[in-house]
Amino acid sequence: MVNPEAQHQKVINQKTIKRGRPADPALQHQRKQDLLDAAFELLRHKSYRSITIRDLADAAGTQSAMIKYYFGDKQGLFLALLERLATQQRSVFQAVLSASDPIKTFITASLEFFSQNPPVIRLLIDEVLSGDSQLQQAFIERMPKRMARLLPQLIDAQQQAGRLRQDLDPKWAAFSLVSLILTPFMLAPVREQAWNISVADISSSRWADHIYRLFIEGVRA
Repeated sequence: MVNPEAQHQKVINQKTIKRGRPADPALQHQRKQDLLDAAFELLRHKSYRSITIRDLADAAGTQSAMIKYYFGDKQGLFLALLERLATQQRSVFQAVLSASDPIKTFITASLEFFSQNPPVIRLLIDEVLSGDSQLQQAFIERMPKRMARLLPQLIDAQQQAGRLRQDLDPKWAAFSLVSLILTPFMLAPVREQAWNISVADISSSRWADHIYRLFIEGVRA
């Protein structure tokens, strides 16, 4: 004979497992990814500081306690998101290193990365440029500093190959190139309202060619 009380508790336990911590490692991994996806999507419309634990849990379809279990707190979750985005950016760099025209490939791949990941721009504007953010140093370490190590080396290699002017400082040239790529994304209201240049425009192959010509013609040997 089935004990009604035991059956009721079984149903409660099943619901708890569904919204709480799953026992299956694969499901645990998926739950973590769901939380990271939720954080990413929320950043499309809200700032990091305005996003709550409840927002994250609701968007991921789980309990608030799962954020603490997997990431410690909200900051830990967003640090993990930064690491995931940085890993994606590293894969972009790997493609650049093996390209026949690495400068052009870097420009094209970077435009694609930033156009597909607008939350990166939001974090950059809201947290890095604010001057007072817990995520500021973490962001700089995981993304800009890694770019600052790779791109000057890439430009120096092009100088040694005789494709770029020898008298240019590779670090300064690299920073100038990054500025050409990032500024249109960061100044979206000015770009759209004053210049009538859309996000589709700055994500296009024509825009990549435009930046490439500006840079190469300015540093050509």
